[in-house]
Amino acid sequence: MTEIYKLYRRDGDVTSIEAAESLNVNRMERIVYDVIDRFGPFGCIQDQVLAKLPTYNYGTVTARFKALVEKDLIVRTDMKKKGNSGRNQRVMMSKKHYDYQQKKQGFIND
Repeated sequence: MTEIYKLYRRDGDVTSIEAAESLNVNRMERIVYDVIDRFGPFGCIQDQVLAKLPTYNYGTVTARFKALVEKDLIVRTDMKKKGNSGRNQRVMMSKKHYDYQQKKQGFIND
């Protein structure tokens, strides 16, 4: 579970703290993880995740990436794809798909 204090800045005002406390972070992390995982071994970029979750706020979705990386559930790979803006974005994939790819390519032994 992500600790509440990680969801707002130390100098954040009371409304930011209240908003952080009202979030169901675990539910949102699960939703974002499931979207990333469904892209499988091809992975996805931030824009693709946002496109799959159009009813959620940009910050609500993108803030989950860091927590999922810290929990070792997703990996930000060295691969890049062009985003909607034309700039490169790093490809993310679930750890299970990343490990499978690494094993398949001979980078991880049993």
